[in-house]
Amino acid sequence: MNDLKNKVAIITGGASGIGRSVAELFALQNISALTIADLQSDLMHELSINLEKRFDSKVLISKTDVSDQVAVNQMVQQTIDCFGQVDILVNNAGICPMVPWEETTLENWNQLLSVNLTSAFLCSQAVLPYMREKKYGRLIHISSVGAFIGSVTGHVAYGVSKAGIIALSKYLAKQFATEGILSNVISPGSIDTPITESFGEENKKRYREASPLKRQGTSQELAEAVLFLSGSGSSYITGSTIHVNGGSLLI
Repeated sequence: MNDLKNKVAIITGGASGIGRSVAELFALQNISALTIADLQSDLMHELSINLEKRFDSKVLISKTDVSDQVAVNQMVQQTIDCFGQVDILVNNAGICPMVPWEETTLENWNQLLSVNLTSAFLCSQAVLPYMREKKYGRLIHISSVGAFIGSVTGHVAYGVSKAGIIALSKYLAKQFATEGILSNVISPGSIDTPITESFGEENKKRYREASPLKRQGTSQELAEAVLFLSGSGSSYITGSTIHVNGGSLLI
């Protein structure tokens, strides 16, 4: 059974890393259409050409600052104008700047929360009217192991933002469950993406050792979890957090 054949998804931060792998897997599963929202125009353009050449899925790219309400609303409206519906939202966009405590300012604190947390609120708020109209929706939010242990590397607000994602998802799950809308979180451990490249080899080695599997995860492994939460196999799951971290919270 193909759960995605007649579905439309929005993936934020979809040009690279986890978001790109989700887009590729959705297209492989014959999703009807995808909107890729990101600020990396060249990567989005290359991805859309690649997907439409290999698969039957239609792809809309939208250069969107997901921390800006006007931009988010315009991106969602473009999706509706092009495809007539939105069934799945993957709140994946995020940043993890390497800012030590001594250099933390209110400005960079607010910037990180805006991109990582406020964006998930704005995107969810923008798509929910269309999901509520159809009595169907899947909200999938990408958090982090940092939500449970605090920021291991980078800005102190990173772990804070990712913990906020979980609280937001639980609220949405309770608020809209009777309207056919499910909201869940995936909490990755250390995943081999462009973001983790900025952590440096020493930190990456430390993260590998923190996992009983002794390796980083791949963006494809994260995408499989997103696919599960997007399909009928997860129809009785809402308000949950799926840990994809190689067991790193066991230590």
